[in-house]
Amino acid sequence: MDKPISKSFILILFCLITFGYFFFQLNTHYEETEIKNHKIEVVGKVIKQYRTAKLHPKIRYEYSFEGKSYQNTLSIDRGSNNNYVNRYFKVNISARKPRYSIIFLDKEVIK
Repeated sequence: MDKPISKSFILILFCLITFGYFFFQLNTHYEETEIKNHKIEVVGKVIKQYRTAKLHPKIRYEYSFEGKSYQNTLSIDRGSNNNYVNRYFKVNISARKPRYSIIFLDKEVIK
């Protein structure tokens, strides 16, 4: 026989989802603040453009800082028909934590 879902289970599930959302927001704010406070501009290259299972387009880009390579991803607009692969763009990174980065697809660098 099927048991109805208890109120305590729903409450715990709601709390976990809420905690996850706030943790994600806090982490995003921390990364943005880290980049803002320790900003270095570098040039990044888009190496891949793809769609996830939910058909949400993303790009993967790479950049170097102090001889070490880093990669990151960025979600792009669903309506975007631009091909960014093998193109170079301005990237802001944190000098303290270079894995934190923001790429600017509206600021292409011609090499």
